[in-house]
Amino acid sequence: MEDRFGRAKGSAAPEILELLEKRAAPVSSAVVSYPCQTLIHRAHVVMLTEQGILTKEESPTILKGIKEVAEAAKQNERLVTYMATETALVEKVGEIGGKMHIGRSRNDLGHTQQRMYYRDQIERVIHAIIEFRKALLQKAEENLNTVMSGYTHWRQAQPITLGHYLMAHVDAAGRSIECLEDVYRRTNLNPLGAAALAGTGWPIDRLRTTELLGFDGLCENTIDSVAAHDYVIEVAAAIAMHMSNLSRLAEDLQIWSSDDYMLVDLDEAYAGTSSIMPQKKNPSSLEMVKRFTSESIGTLVTTVSSVKGTAYTNIQDREGVEPVIFETVIGSTALMAGLVSKLIPMKENMLLKARKGFSTMTELADTLVRSYGLTFRQAHDLIAEVTSRAISEGKTADQITPQMVEAVAEAQLMRRLNVSFENLKAAIDPMENVRRRKTPGGPAPDEVRRMISDRRNKVQAEESRHLRRLEKLQNAYDTLTEAEEKILN
Repeated sequence: MEDRFGRAKGSAAPEILELLEKRAAPVSSAVVSYPCQTLIHRAHVVMLTEQGILTKEESPTILKGIKEVAEAAKQNERLVTYMATETALVEKVGEIGGKMHIGRSRNDLGHTQQRMYYRDQIERVIHAIIEFRKALLQKAEENLNTVMSGYTHWRQAQPITLGHYLMAHVDAAGRSIECLEDVYRRTNLNPLGAAALAGTGWPIDRLRTTELLGFDGLCENTIDSVAAHDYVIEVAAAIAMHMSNLSRLAEDLQIWSSDDYMLVDLDEAYAGTSSIMPQKKNPSSLEMVKRFTSESIGTLVTTVSSVKGTAYTNIQDREGVEPVIFETVIGSTALMAGLVSKLIPMKENMLLKARKGFSTMTELADTLVRSYGLTFRQAHDLIAEVTSRAISEGKTADQITPQMVEAVAEAQLMRRLNVSFENLKAAIDPMENVRRRKTPGGPAPDEVRRMISDRRNKVQAEESRHLRRLEKLQNAYDTLTEAEEKILN
C-alpha cells in the first residue's frame, strides 16, 4: 500500500488493507482446501464402517489418527498432499491406516476436495455481493432526486438520477448472484466413489458420503466425476463477469470524479496522492479494481484453454481457480461497497451541468411532436439545428428561447410554430425530464423507489437461500460427527 500523505493522508479503508494483505501472502489451493480433505477422510471411513468393509475395532483407531494428522498439518504444510497424509496416518496408527484408502483413488478424492472448496468460496463471493447490493441500494435511496446527465459515448445523453444509475449496478450484481447460485448447484455434486475412473468393486455407499459431506447429489458417471472441468470454467466465468461489472462502475466513478467532470468526490480513505503534485487526489482504489479485473479474465482464459484438446479423463493439464482470485473478488467487492457508501455526490454541479448541457433535447423534440403535430424525425432534425445554432452562438441549453425554435421551424418546415415559454422551459428542465420518465425501470423518483423496495425483497431472499445452504452443510457435518461418535463409542 502506498504511503499516506498530502490530500490522502488519512488511513486507507480497512477493506483495501485487508485485500492487499491477502494478495501479498497468497496460500496454495492444497493448503486452504485441506480441511475439506479431512472431512472426506472422516466421511469415507464412516461409510466403510457402516458397510462392514472396516471393522468397528479398526475404525476408531483410523478416525482418531485422521484428526491427529489434521492437527499436525496446521503446523506442517507438507502433510497436506494425500500421500503425505496417509504416510503420517500409518506412522501414527500403524499399517491399519492404509485401509482408509479402500474403494477410492486420489482422482475422486481430489475432485471431491476441489468441489467442496469451490462451493465454500462461491458462498463467500455471494455473501460479498449481497453486502455490495445493500450498499448500492442505500446510496440509491439517498439519491432519488440527485439529477445528473446520463452519458452515452461519453457525451451527455438524457437526464437521470444518481439513484437510477446505481440501481443498474444493483441489477447487474443480482445477475451475478443468480449465476453463482447456478454454478453452486452444478459444483455441489459428489464424485467420491468414482475411484480412478471406473468406480470400485467394493460395496461402497455413494449416497451416504453425499449425505455426510452436504452434497446436493451425485456426479453420477464415474468417468465424468474425474474428467469434468466445466464447473471450474463456470466459477471462473462468474467471477470474471462480476469483476467486469465492478470495473465498469469503477471506470464511471473515476471519470465522474475527475477535475473536468466534478460530479462525485471520493472519500479520502479510497484515494491516493502524488509525491510531487500537492493538489492530487488520485482514484487509486478504482484503478486497483480495474487492474484486478484483468487477472480474473486471465483466470477464465486459462481454465478454458487448459482443457482444449485434452482427453476426457483425469489428467494433469487442467488449471483451476487459485485462492488468491477468490480473495481478490471478495476484497474488490467489499472495497466497492465501502467506496460507494462513502461516495460524495456533487449535487449542485450535477444539476448545473445537466441544465447547461443539451441532454434535455430529446424531451424538447418530444414536446414538439406532442404539441405541434410534427413527426419525430421532423422534430429531431429541427432540434438538432437549434442545438447547433446555440453552440455556435455560445449559448447553453437553458438559454434556448421559443424564438430560436420558431426561427428554425420556419426555415426547415416553412411553417410558424407558436412555441409557448412554459412548454419550452418544462422540456429543458432536467428535473422535469426525470419526473416524466416514469415507465417501468425509468429514472422517475417514484419508479426508482419502487425498484429499491423490490430489490430489497430480492436481496432478503438471496440472503435466506445463502443461509439455508450454509445450514445444510453444517447439518451434514453434524451428522458426520454423530456417526463418528457412534463408532468411537
